Amino acid sequence: MTELRIVGGRSRAEPRAALAEGLVIALAVHGGYHLAALPGHPEAVAVARARSSTSLHEAPFQLMVGLGAQAMAQASEWSRETRILTDRMWPGPLTVVVPSQALAADGSGDGVVRITMPASRALRALCRACGPVALLALGHPDGRPLVAREEVCARFTGNDIALVVDGGTCRGPGPTVVDCTASPPVVCRVGAFPESYVDAALIMGNRRARWRTKRAGPDAASLS
Repeated sequence: MTELRIVGGRSRAEPRAALAEGLVIALAVHGGYHLAALPGHPEAVAVARARSSTSLHEAPFQLMVGLGAQAMAQASEWSRETRILTDRMWPGPLTVVVPSQALAADGSGDGVVRITMPASRALRALCRACGPVALLALGHPDGRPLVAREEVCARFTGNDIALVVDGGTCRGPGPTVVDCTASPPVVCRVGAFPESYVDAALIMGNRRARWRTKRAGPDAASLS
């Protein structure tokens, strides 16, 4: 995807401007449409939670980032295993669960933050421009994700959702979710990446780290 295309809504503003104004927009991302708001606007996050799928009301939001530095700034700890996974699997359908730098914007305060970096260049550019974006999944009452923009546009005819933005296909499984607060990390939900991909990334990353330490000599080993 090279651009974001507005397909419905009450505002003619671009997605970046709408988010900066504290408005909620709908975005097509991996796994289906999501409602998006900036965490710095807790009212907008509350609206997104209220309008998301009824079966997902209690689910925490994800933070979508456009840069690795944005992700690390949200975490109180970015472990070596987290770095291995994100270096190898971002941008892409991977969500890491890491210790939070601060309480969640919606006040849940569960001590962790869930972060993803989309494969879409346009979505990453949006996040680089306005900062990390909070995402809440949209779905049918039975839990199936909303993947058709026509359904999303038809659902949000009121004033609380500013824009519906088409970013290309959003069919298929959502991101694989990995809990990186544990060591070794634990796959919480298998999505677009199978669990074997996560295991392989960790194995190869650890092998490379040992090889580099061995080449650097005993002094480097004592510092690792």
